Amino acid sequence: MQRCVAALAAVAMGMGVSVAHGEAYVSLGYGYHEQDDRFFGDDRFETGDLIAKLGGRINRWFAVEMRGGSTLNSNEDRLNGTSIKGEYRQKYFYGAYVKLSGPNATMATPYLIGGYTEGKEEMDVDGGGKVTDKWYDSSYGLGIDFGVSERFDVNVEYMFYRDKDNVTLKGPALSASWTF
Repeated sequence: MQRCVAALAAVAMGMGVSVAHGEAYVSLGYGYHEQDDRFFGDDRFETGDLIAKLGGRINRWFAVEMRGGSTLNSNEDRLNGTSIKGEYRQKYFYGAYVKLSGPNATMATPYLIGGYTEGKEEMDVDGGGKVTDKWYDSSYGLGIDFGVSERFDVNVEYMFYRDKDNVTLKGPALSASWTF
């Protein structure tokens, strides 16, 4: 938890520098994330996650970013060969990240991203209540920012939010951002 607080403080300081340079941004997107299934007996399932981002570009190559997200489309099925039904969702996840870009003369700017993510998942079991679990992991990914206009970008990325203890949360996302 102390590492998360320190990372969020570093992000906030970096964003303060970037705001002074007029390069802060907000973003809203949708992630089609694949998760390993340890509950339903299938190999994997997908959930749809709404993701909000607040970031700041320090210079052309370096940015810092905070993200938060939650599941929009939960997964409902029978639990591991039983007749009991369950519904799974990521209740929330959030994190702090560093983004390294490769600026060029085109409208497409590729980047690598890495950071730290924490989250809480929830399983509602018919007739059995709720089971929740908190998790944390280092996260990484890659993507491309497409500069549509001076202040508006569209972003495509593939992110590994969680890859720990044989459980993964990963997948593509599409978002739109506005620089102010």
